[in-house]
Amino acid sequence: MDARIVSFLLGRMAFLEGAALFLAFGLAIFWEDEHPLAFGMPAALSFVLWRVFSHLSKGHRHTIGVTDGAVFLFAAWLLNSLLGALPFFLTGELSAADSFFASVAAFTTTALLFTPTGLESSLGFWQIFQGWIGGMYFLCLLVTIMPQVGGCFGLTLSVQQGTNFSPLLRRMNAAARKMALLYACLTLLALGLFLLAGESFLSSALLALTSISTTGLDPRGLVLRGSGITTELAAEAAMLLAGVNFLLWQRAAARRDVRTLFADAELRFFLLVVCAGGAALACYLAVVGVYDVEHSLRMGFFHAISFATTTGFAAAPLASWPTFPHAVLLLLATLGSSVGAVGGGFKAMRLLVLIKMAKAEVLRTIHPRMIVNVKIDGKSVPHKLHGRILSFFFLYVVVLILATLGLALAHIDTLPAMGFAVGCLSGTGTVVTLLYGGKDFLLLPGWVKVFAGFLMILGRLEIFSFLILLRAGIDRLHRRQW
Repeated sequence: MDARIVSFLLGRMAFLEGAALFLAFGLAIFWEDEHPLAFGMPAALSFVLWRVFSHLSKGHRHTIGVTDGAVFLFAAWLLNSLLGALPFFLTGELSAADSFFASVAAFTTTALLFTPTGLESSLGFWQIFQGWIGGMYFLCLLVTIMPQVGGCFGLTLSVQQGTNFSPLLRRMNAAARKMALLYACLTLLALGLFLLAGESFLSSALLALTSISTTGLDPRGLVLRGSGITTELAAEAAMLLAGVNFLLWQRAAARRDVRTLFADAELRFFLLVVCAGGAALACYLAVVGVYDVEHSLRMGFFHAISFATTTGFAAAPLASWPTFPHAVLLLLATLGSSVGAVGGGFKAMRLLVLIKMAKAEVLRTIHPRMIVNVKIDGKSVPHKLHGRILSFFFLYVVVLILATLGLALAHIDTLPAMGFAVGCLSGTGTVVTLLYGGKDFLLLPGWVKVFAGFLMILGRLEIFSFLILLRAGIDRLHRRQW
């Protein structure tokens, strides 16, 4: 591992985090909050770390290796989460463990909110803005570092393998700038949608930040109840914008042809899953008499989109719904959206490949001499990718089981513990509040909050990056022993 290149990249992350904290510091002064220094001091610390990392990175290489990338990914999420936790801690509102939990939940766009502050507080704004920054970081890393480390397991299938990821810093910078610009443009588009829906500028801005980042924090109290059908439609459109593979957005923008989006097999499959989930929810809610037919359709499709994109917006008291809708929402959140989207989950492309692999295996069993290829958008999926997606699926299930067992140690019942684990790994905090019963997270032991925080980071790293880091550490320890 080259510590200098890792220090260089961490320095950049510290600088960007410092700039974000400085913005929150200015807003805290403007809003006349009681603790503006809760943002000013972490901002200063971030800039100091930037200078320290810059000094340590002198003479760094201009390419990134696999181990370098794995170390940076884990260190970057941890560093930004710790720096982002300082405002919560310095205000005195939360303990150290609670601050870390709240910061990681925001930065990984998981949206587990339990802070006692309102919309006008700079601390509330910081949690929303931190989620938006976390979404941007994830997309930038998705097209730069993550393909070098884990391959992203199907990222390029949605663009017909037409995207090449380079380990050169210069090309990474260009790719990250393009992705950040696209992310900002879609946020502005979402802002326009909420303004057209009749929301105020401030409310529209915050809703746009939370919907495009899939954070799902509603600035008016975690839910969109009573907002009206126009705001619900605006939120649905914004969430679907964020649920599309951002590499597809880039290709559609380059070709100036929206039809490029719907030519993608993964997007069609994802929309099919959303429609199936929405129809199942709507039918059940109407049949059992929870709502009338019209309201059942509204609630069913809104929440199918919300949970499939792992945003977690709620337009109804979901805790009072029967068990079947809870199970549907849990499955949608576990699946997640497109493989190149902001949201978490297993991803639609990977599930589509697994389904096609199962179909091909059935055909081979019936016709042993038949040659069957798994194809996506008319192109064969490499056999190497078959194994990687199967491995990822196996590890995802194993981590989910282990996380459920770990959370059960805190005397959380099995189903709520599983929902807690799914919510942390997929980035859908509403699943946790839904299945955990809306209990106060502040009452959980400190180690559970720290454990859940690392689960959220692990979900953002998509497991393999952490395993590469763990393997590198074991190998280094083994060499020292011998």
